[in-house]
Amino acid sequence: MNNSLTIEWLDLASLLSGLAKSARDSPSRAWRLGKSISLPAMPKPKAALLEIYDSHDVNLYSQLLFLKEGGYDTTLIVSEAHRQQVADYDTGHETLFVRVTDKKGLALWKELWRIREIILSRGIETVIFNTAHSNSVRNFCLLPFPKAVKFYGTLHGVNKLKGSLTQKIISRRIPNYYLLMDYMLQKAMTMPHAGLRFEVFYPIFHPAFKEADLPAKSTGQIWIAIPGSVEYKRRDYLSMLEPFAALENKPDVRFLLLGNGFHRHGNGAELKSRIEALGLAEYFVFFEGFVPNEVLHSYVRHCDAVMPLIHPINADMEKYLENQISGSFHLAFAYHKPLLLHDYYQRYQDFQETGFFYNLDNVGSFIQNLSQEIAGFRAERYNNPKWTLEYQAKKYCSFLESTPA
Repeated sequence: MNNSLTIEWLDLASLLSGLAKSARDSPSRAWRLGKSISLPAMPKPKAALLEIYDSHDVNLYSQLLFLKEGGYDTTLIVSEAHRQQVADYDTGHETLFVRVTDKKGLALWKELWRIREIILSRGIETVIFNTAHSNSVRNFCLLPFPKAVKFYGTLHGVNKLKGSLTQKIISRRIPNYYLLMDYMLQKAMTMPHAGLRFEVFYPIFHPAFKEADLPAKSTGQIWIAIPGSVEYKRRDYLSMLEPFAALENKPDVRFLLLGNGFHRHGNGAELKSRIEALGLAEYFVFFEGFVPNEVLHSYVRHCDAVMPLIHPINADMEKYLENQISGSFHLAFAYHKPLLLHDYYQRYQDFQETGFFYNLDNVGSFIQNLSQEIAGFRAERYNNPKWTLEYQAKKYCSFLESTPA
């Protein structure tokens, strides 16, 4: 061994010996042997959750909970249209409001650039789009960002992966997609998806809305919730009316149409007239205008089952069979309610565990025997861990943390 190397080894040995002696002689030193060192707390990772459109706000709260559970410092950036809806959120996040949907041209680009500046000025490196499609998101994805910023987004319709140039542009910036049910993932695997990653989460958690003052429910009466505005293109009300009207001994049931029954693009007035003509008015409850969250959630909490009324009868409804989901599913899952479903859905495990099934030929007798079906529904049907916050938060955050560099 040469002399210089020998001297270096001797110096290192002397240094270590001195440190050990100092630790023995000065037991109060924080770094002495056998005592832990007090280190500064690691800063929380920062995330931004964005909803720049005026819809899909029902999916926000669950994601804020997941991010909180995962230890993220989250900034919620949402359309001004959601101000009232997010007022009840209690997850300790920062909330900022933007206006994108009412802007065009240069004004739109300026607002998108402002959102970019919000993200970069806060040192945020995880950006999650609650709605990861359509033109404004595409435009945002064209803005420059440092490579350290990673992008994620929820895809509300997997059919957008096929043949959409706008979605292809978005996917270059957002290659990490969340989907809203397992059957959407099955469909996504049949679509062009090279270079894309997918995970599924269920937005089934809600703020503790106060209890609304509901009408009394008589003993033995069955409440069936049908959430959503009254539109024929979204729900097939008509296919159940004639069979129900034909029943000689109708069960004591109330169908709760939990959505705006009379908006200008809906079919509420027409449906109500048809119901009255069949002598069924006492069995249906309509609402005018927006149904407040506390009313909606109180009714679902106290109902006996949820009935989405999605049937394979036209193109508008068929997209809910594979490509996207109905919010009715998530409301039922949130409150552990049985789902009353067309038997098309019997192929999916989620519904095998939580649903009862009918078809358009037997819907009358299905309603006639509903009380027996519901009486046999057991809480164990919701024993699957996937319905828990812990499970959903872990899946959601693990996807964020497993992104390739």
